[in-house]
Amino acid sequence: MASHLTRRPLPALIALIALLLFTGLVWWRVLHRGDGKASGCPTPTTSSSSSPAAAALPAPPDVTVQLLNSTNRAGIASKARTVLVGYGFKSPKDAANDKHRVRGVAEIRFGTAGAKAAQLLAFYFPGAKLVPTATEKTATVVVSLGSKYTKVASTDSVKAALTKQHLVTSSPAPTPSGSASC
Repeated sequence: MASHLTRRPLPALIALIALLLFTGLVWWRVLHRGDGKASGCPTPTTSSSSSPAAAALPAPPDVTVQLLNSTNRAGIASKARTVLVGYGFKSPKDAANDKHRVRGVAEIRFGTAGAKAAQLLAFYFPGAKLVPTATEKTATVVVSLGSKYTKVASTDSVKAALTKQHLVTSSPAPTPSGSASC
């Protein structure tokens, strides 16, 4: 007695069609997400952007920053200051040593007048801790580099992060001719 097994192609065909439709839907969503631009690169934005939901941060030339070194590694604050000045930030005081030790990437200390500037600087020092100070009434932001600091972020990575967060600066940041690493 031989048993005849007959296959029913209809359930398998329905499952295959459903899988193809699902795959097509996923790819359509991937290709048509965002603003519909073909390029995967974010475009730099300015305050003339038509997006009313975008929050504005000051441009680098409108930010005054003081760099401090809280580590035993000599010269890192001075090198970071040079990079930031190359990006257009104002830093009238030379880099100095900090009495307080920072264990992370950096501490960005700011008063009420420097809150937006500190928020912008946080993009240049990913992983830094924002520390509001009650005594600091000036717009100058203090960045104290810590033991986990490696380098200042590039303008391209900052622009990409700002775009991802739907933030804009009041004018585009200049692109330096030198390297962004310290």
